[in-house]
Amino acid sequence: MRQSVKVKETVDGVEINSFKVPPHKFFVNEEITYLTLPLNVDDKVIINKINELKLGRKTIEKLYAIRLDTEPWQYSELELPDLLNNEVDGTSMEGKGNVVYSAYIHVNGIKNFLKIIAFKYVSYVEVDIVRLAGYKGIVRYLIHF
Repeated sequence: MRQSVKVKETVDGVEINSFKVPPHKFFVNEEITYLTLPLNVDDKVIINKINELKLGRKTIEKLYAIRLDTEPWQYSELELPDLLNNEVDGTSMEGKGNVVYSAYIHVNGIKNFLKIIAFKYVSYVEVDIVRLAGYKGIVRYLIHF
């Protein structure tokens, strides 16, 4: 786990407490909150799974965190709102097919700031966090339980 870089961003005239998401491999504490929602497990379980990566077991891996508003060869870090330090609300969506969790997250009055989706496959769960407000971006995780 790494210490996160906190940022204040303004989206549609609203101030949001956010953090910078490492592009791949490394995790920051604020990401744990994002993973507890679709997986419906305690944060300690997720932290233990992430620590198992150090033992060579791929249990939870972050594939990438990218902004979709920049040119592919220019790198800008993706920022996500801190779910514990903003006013957060959500709307659950019905899952279809292999979707086991789907919700829009509203932050500080901005509707549909994010969408979190979890897909269940035979040997793993894929969790996608899609940023929709301000600029678009996506973080993709694979979880092997």
